Amino acid sequence: MYTATTVLTINAFVPMSGIVGQSPTINATIAPPINTSVPPPNQATPVFTGDGQSITVTVPTGYTGAVELTYQLPDPRYVLLGLAFKSSIGGAGRLQFRTIVINRDPTGSQLTVTDACVPALDEIDYHYVILVQEVDTGNIGLIDPDIDNEN
Repeated sequence: MYTATTVLTINAFVPMSGIVGQSPTINATIAPPINTSVPPPNQATPVFTGDGQSITVTVPTGYTGAVELTYQLPDPRYVLLGLAFKSSIGGAGRLQFRTIVINRDPTGSQLTVTDACVPALDEIDYHYVILVQEVDTGNIGLIDPDIDNEN
């Protein structure tokens, strides 16, 4: 399985208005993904690329496994709550992103999402939001990046 990590930094927390897509978003920085697994043989492009705000997953042709991307939020003032997906063809990404695991402790939190790399969903752009809760107020906010799947 191919894996990568990225670090989230919240610059200014902004509570959401309740309507995803119309809500104001958190001012945050998402670091470029760092590949943490052995690169695929004979593939010049790393599996995970992008500037953080936009991440592209490129698996080798014929690859039948999944990949995992871990978001780390090392700021104890916030906790990660989850992800919400919408693809360019509609739907909530349920087939492509089947597993989301969240780990939280007093020093921060991390969220790992598994991308199933379903061949029928190749070349689809997924828009998603990362849901974050501010510990002191209980307010919920969102970060709005995107992810592409390619072969």
